[in-house]
This record gives sequence, C-alpha cells and structure tokens, in this order.
Amino acid sequence: MAILMFAARKHDLISRQYKYQARLQELTRKLSDMQQYAANIADGAVSMFDMMNTPSSMFGRTMMYMTYSHNMAVQGAQMNFMAMQPMIAQQMAQMDPNSQMMYQQWIQQSLYKQERERIAKMEAKLLNEQEKEIMQEKEKIESQLKMIEAELESVREAEKKGIESFAPKYVG
Repeated sequence: MAILMFAARKHDLISRQYKYQARLQELTRKLSDMQQYAANIADGAVSMFDMMNTPSSMFGRTMMYMTYSHNMAVQGAQMNFMAMQPMIAQQMAQMDPNSQMMYQQWIQQSLYKQERERIAKMEAKLLNEQEKEIMQEKEKIESQLKMIEAELESVREAEKKGIESFAPKYVG
C-alpha cells in the first residue's frame, strides 16, 4: 500500500514540476519579447525595421504604442507651442516671414520630439515594472522547482526502500 502512495505522490510531483517548467519557459519567452520590444522603442519612435523585428506577441502593443505616442506627442507639442506663443511672438518680431515660418516649424518639431521622448520614458518605466513582476514570479517558480526536486528525490528513495522491504528474502 505504501508503494502505491509513493507512486501517486511521485506522479503528482512530476506533474507539478512539468507545469512549473512550462510556466517558467513561458515567462522567459515573455521577458525576452518585452526586452526586444523595449529595444525597438528605446528612441521613442517605431520604424518599419523595428516593426519587422518585433516579436509577434508584442506586435499589437507596438502598434498601439506607435499610434498612442504619435497622437499624444502631437497633442502635447501643440499645447506647449500655444503656451509659448507670447514668447515666440517676441522672438520673431524682428524676423522676416520666411524665417518666422522656419523658426515656428523648428520649435514645433523640437516640442514633438521632446514629447515622444517623454512618452518613451513612461513606456520604459511601465516595462521596467512588468519586468520586475516577471522576474519575481520566475524566482518563486524556481524556488518551487527546487523544493519539488528535493521532495521528489526523497519520495524516490522511500519508494526504493519500500520496494526493497517487500522483496523476498531467501535464506540459503
């Protein structure tokens, strides 16, 4: 009877071990995909090359980031430009119309770039938090796997001793 209990426990432990290993592999892949995504958006913009090198699991997030970052950067740049308008008007007072137009475009492009960088930093911070959560879960799983392995070893030993105790003893 004890042998059957050991066999059942061993089977349960091996099953749990496989589940934890599968989850650990899934987390490792997710972490790798997130790191590739983070590298692709590190400069605040997403190019066609970046899109082609984005892992398929992060494609939707990359598309969302591309749209969101552009729209928010345009909106933020416009708001900042409007707030700066009195100061810009003073600076352009002595400029010819062509120079005024070029100066305004330069300011708008600079503001847009600053907003894209700000949004990229926000996304990097979010990714950092998600990476920490994944790393914590991986550590817990690795700890669980070590405990399972230790228990599995002791169950195998006990099972072996149980089998040996039932073996016939021949006296000759």
